[in-house]
Amino acid sequence: LKLWVGDPDEEGHEGRLWELSLGGANLIYLALKLLEFEKVKKENKIANFILIEEPEAHIHTHIQKTLFQKLDKEKTQVFISTHSTHISSVCEISSMNILGRGKQRAHVYAPSNKLEPEKITKLERYLDANRTNLLFAKGVILVEGDAEHILIPEIIKKAFGVSLDELGISIINIGSTGFENVAQLFHKDRVHRNCSILTDNDISIVELPDDPKDDSQYERDCRNSQISGADRKEKLELFCKDNSFVNPFYAKHTFEVDFLIEGNSFEVIQTVEKAYKKQADIDRITKLLKDGDVAVSGKEVLRLAEKFGKGWFAIMVSEQISNITAIPDYILDAIVFACPTLNESILCSIAKYRLRKLKDNHYTGDVTDHQSLLSKITLIEDPTEALEYFTNELPDDLLSTLISKLNA
Repeated sequence: LKLWVGDPDEEGHEGRLWELSLGGANLIYLALKLLEFEKVKKENKIANFILIEEPEAHIHTHIQKTLFQKLDKEKTQVFISTHSTHISSVCEISSMNILGRGKQRAHVYAPSNKLEPEKITKLERYLDANRTNLLFAKGVILVEGDAEHILIPEIIKKAFGVSLDELGISIINIGSTGFENVAQLFHKDRVHRNCSILTDNDISIVELPDDPKDDSQYERDCRNSQISGADRKEKLELFCKDNSFVNPFYAKHTFEVDFLIEGNSFEVIQTVEKAYKKQADIDRITKLLKDGDVAVSGKEVLRLAEKFGKGWFAIMVSEQISNITAIPDYILDAIVFACPTLNESILCSIAKYRLRKLKDNHYTGDVTDHQSLLSKITLIEDPTEALEYFTNELPDDLLSTLISKLNA
């Protein structure tokens, strides 16, 4: 007998065993081992166990998912250790344990512990490969739409020089699914990870009449959004009340409006200049975006987001993000809560990054000698002293704001 290998894409091809990839060899070995337990040793053993360490190595994404969906576990108890979101996305959370690293010890969390069966089923349907990375994260931020999912990671990376991935934070777009469905994973009975919820208060950008009967159509839409926002906030506050691992953070109006009025009209105007060809249109929109009345500027940025699509508009704006882009307070608060890894070493790296960037790209009218500050802070060996120096010299800098929130 000889073992030949082939490929479903090359019908009729028969290759020799040494042509097999390591992933293919692993699959054959696993299949034969399961067969051995089923056919050969079932009479002689009380129980059969297989322990598989990180089977994702050398196995194609689709094969990973197919293999573990079809794995026959009736006659063999299979234990799998994995970092693969593809494998975790097809595994039942009721059969999962999450291993976390603590101070000189390991923590074990059961994500389905004390959850009702119907809630477990909904979670398993929802957690695809793009979302199961929250099971591997050190902290989680849940957002409600594409705009936040696209822009927030880019803002953090450009402002602080570190990505959310480097900080161990997963940002998850829950789409139309309620926050509670996912946030329930993070609880003292389940996964001990901080989870920030970012959502909109939807407070009207225009002053509403005392009597709703006097509303125009636009005012009626604003009022309805405001009522929905208040209702959503009430439910979230109740949901998070006795859970120290979940905390909601709110934009006053909406993400786009709060991003604009934080001081980021320049980024949006730059986007408009690239998107429009007629100078008259650019001038008209620029005037509206620069208006100090949020009823005017807010309405215009929401119109632009609606015109291009919120996700696509966020991609366009992300190309204009820089180290001096302002970050709304509620987003900074969410990051501080979700991120347990913002130690002094990371903060010192951020301080040096910001000084290097500010040296070449700073706010109009800023005459600070950032090169001199960079030279001095580099010589300070003690991280606590270095950060104190930074915050004293640049008290209004974005990093100084972040440090004050961490120390609050």
